[in-house]
Amino acid sequence: MSALPSLHDVLRDARLPAGSHLTRVVDSEAARIAGLNVASAPQRNVDARFEKALRDTKGRNGGAVIAEFKRASPSLGPFAADRDFDTQLQAYRDGGAAAVSILAEPALFQGSADEVRAGKRYDMPRLYKGFVLDARHLDEAATAAQADAVLLIARVLGKHTAAFADAARERGLEPLVELHELGEIPFARDSRATLVGINARDLASFAISTPTADPLREAFPDAVLIRESGLSTPEDARAAFAQGFDTVLIGEALMRSTDPVAFLQACRT
Repeated sequence: MSALPSLHDVLRDARLPAGSHLTRVVDSEAARIAGLNVASAPQRNVDARFEKALRDTKGRNGGAVIAEFKRASPSLGPFAADRDFDTQLQAYRDGGAAAVSILAEPALFQGSADEVRAGKRYDMPRLYKGFVLDARHLDEAATAAQADAVLLIARVLGKHTAAFADAARERGLEPLVELHELGEIPFARDSRATLVGINARDLASFAISTPTADPLREAFPDAVLIRESGLSTPEDARAAFAQGFDTVLIGEALMRSTDPVAFLQACRT
């Protein structure tokens, strides 16, 4: 498989703001992955199951939802610690979610690779939602988590994003490249991304903005465009579809909802 930069080099080049939520998570994940003994993933082809599910659902419903399972976050703490995994995943399936995103980071998000793997029994494509910094993260996503897709954060990986995207594909994982500002478009373009997300939540301050789809569509005319974070209601999701996004990723609002099935059904246009 292709060589990737060392963990040291990725952290050096990231130049993250000191004391931010993002830096806390990245430092925690760097320490965890450095001590992790994970089997190397075999080389395999990408079957594009995740991307196909998003495109097919958009065709039927006017937009697709990636429903996220997330118990906690650095800014909110354990806001959904009592949510039962199986009950929530079954609701996502019943509500028509195109795919699921499952947190893999244990310290601040209370996630795990084991839960990503456990989601397999609900027969929805699964995104390993973590903070990829090292080849061992990709191996964990492919082997321990048995995920279909993996999140790559351009704010963290920067010029190394393309190398990690290629390494993900070699392991059979579809890379979803996440941007936080338009200046990161070249990283996603170099990665040949067909799944491009823009996160409305600033990972340093966790403040919410309102990203637009038009510049992304110009840069990635054939990609699946995904709006992430800051979506509190089904109306927010439908507004994102009307603005030109193909897919939305919703976590906190679904985890807090008393009826996630109805929430998901109301997202259809």
